[in-house]
Amino acid sequence: MQKAEFEEIAHCGGQVIFSVKTNQKGQRGYQITWQHSRPVACGIFAVYAIPQGVPVDTIQLGGIGQPWNSPPIPNCISVFIASDSEGRYGHQCPACQGYWRSNGLPSTCPYCGLPGHAHEFLTAAQRRYVKQYCDRLVEAMNAKEDGDHVIDMDAVADAAGKVGDKPPFYYTEESQQNNFTCNACGEFNDILGTYGYCSFCGTRNDFQEMDANTIPGIRKRINAGGSYEDCVRDAVAAFDSFVGRYVEQLGRIPMTPRRKARFKKMSFHNLKAVAEELRTVFDIDVLDNMKSEDIEFAALMFHRRHVYEHKGGEADQKYIYDSGDTSVKPKQALHETQESAHKLASLVVKMARNLHRGFNDIFPPDEAPTQRHERSVQRLAELQSP
Repeated sequence: MQKAEFEEIAHCGGQVIFSVKTNQKGQRGYQITWQHSRPVACGIFAVYAIPQGVPVDTIQLGGIGQPWNSPPIPNCISVFIASDSEGRYGHQCPACQGYWRSNGLPSTCPYCGLPGHAHEFLTAAQRRYVKQYCDRLVEAMNAKEDGDHVIDMDAVADAAGKVGDKPPFYYTEESQQNNFTCNACGEFNDILGTYGYCSFCGTRNDFQEMDANTIPGIRKRINAGGSYEDCVRDAVAAFDSFVGRYVEQLGRIPMTPRRKARFKKMSFHNLKAVAEELRTVFDIDVLDNMKSEDIEFAALMFHRRHVYEHKGGEADQKYIYDSGDTSVKPKQALHETQESAHKLASLVVKMARNLHRGFNDIFPPDEAPTQRHERSVQRLAELQSP
């Protein structure tokens, strides 16, 4: 079930315990313990931070018996950061300041595509927590007596949603608008808006959303006998928007100011012109493996979309000239059939898939999480087979 938008989500709770001891030689040391016993989902990741409370690396915790990666500089502190009460983690991009949640360690900002490591995507609240955590450990090491020093995150969890002063180390996370599981790597993302990159593998979800939701919704209307003209208009509009988002992201490629400005102003109603521009500039062929008659049909439907949207469905001389459709007269109302609407829907999916594939050739997703997901799916299929 979709989570309510922008709902505060409490911390999972638990305790961090610093056990400070002095050995027989008078040398002081500490051990860090993290424990949790609340009846909610929870998880942890860890970062290295310098004693001043600045995160400098992500710790690869691994499994039992597996050593951690070494800290990048001496005297780093291991800081354990727990999830919210749904087992998710908040993240914030240092470049675009976008906030999102996931169920693990991200490598990509879902909004601007910035690559990075988990410690670089900490939220402002998590960074304050890291600073307080390091200050508390330094304070414990400077105490006169040995003993345990506890950071009580249960008190933090209990304070969520309540009015009044908040305890030390307080922070919460916040649900966003679109919870999606990436088809490529199987990981959970909770982002603002509908479209973005998977924060684990870097695959954009635009085609996933179009193939699973947008076009099936249009096909449902077609099958129900809805206005076929409206369905054609909406299918072309969906592709128009789809191309616009990918072109915006292609702006990450260094370009001259003139060329970048041209792409920003580009209109996508002329299919053949857009296809040629994408092919010559980015080597992306949105018409790949399409029959010539299908290309002509799709181009005609793109011109008709303008008529349905701006001319009340009546052809004008400009439509006839631009489209080459001499089968109609000016002022003649255009009509679609169930067959033509379904055909366009299929072609839109094919062109969108071509653009998505070409985009991934330029900005390749991370293969490690996708391959891990493929192995997991294969093992599950083997277990379920008779």
